[in-house]
Amino acid sequence: MWQAIKSLIPGQSQPFDNYTVPSSDELAAERERTQFTPDIAKLEQYEWQLIFVTDELKKQHLKNSLLGPEQRYKFPAFTQKNFHYWQHEAPFNPPVPFRVADDVITNPLPFYPPIGKIKGQVFIIRPQAFLELDNYKQNTVEFQRHRVRLVVPYRKLVWLKDHNLDPAFGVQEAFCRSEYNGKSITHSKEIVCIIRAWMYIGIPSFWDPLITAYDWGAAEHYHSNTRRWCETFYSIRRPPLPK
Repeated sequence: MWQAIKSLIPGQSQPFDNYTVPSSDELAAERERTQFTPDIAKLEQYEWQLIFVTDELKKQHLKNSLLGPEQRYKFPAFTQKNFHYWQHEAPFNPPVPFRVADDVITNPLPFYPPIGKIKGQVFIIRPQAFLELDNYKQNTVEFQRHRVRLVVPYRKLVWLKDHNLDPAFGVQEAFCRSEYNGKSITHSKEIVCIIRAWMYIGIPSFWDPLITAYDWGAAEHYHSNTRRWCETFYSIRRPPLPK
């Protein structure tokens, strides 16, 4: 075997001549750097990763910078599955989404948040950004990063009067922008597609002892009269900046 390796790497007379064993300090530093991102090696096999954010990581929110300097916002989306979405009464505590089992259609207790989908934003980010994100979210301890299915509503551009406008503008928007809905532009009816992206979901064993009806409640939620697939959904608005 070594002869085969030697033929591929000219100049190597002895196995691993140019390799050194990392020191214990280097190993400890690397373990600490990746302790909340055990899958960093797999993530870094790709140039970009899709992430779905629903809280303080959204555009113009306090922690959006954690997505990295090369982040690119793509479009709004909704979770395909239903969730309970808890919000602490203190505005700067992060909300906590919990999965709802497919066969659950009513809340187990009266004070539980309603069962609904979560509206958020899809970004593409560099895989290395997960090192800081996972540390902030305490991935595998407080939250678990999962690949989830998302519903992306959009409208196709059918006709555009002003050809100086970019026809691709707004095609992936969930709601057509009002200033482009006049007689100069025509869209198709709303269409949906399914994509997959990373999302942070609360770990019940960590949060259950902390969430009580006294200081936790439902995150802000809304009802849609036009979307049968999304009658109730959560959407976090930006809190006021601290004085």
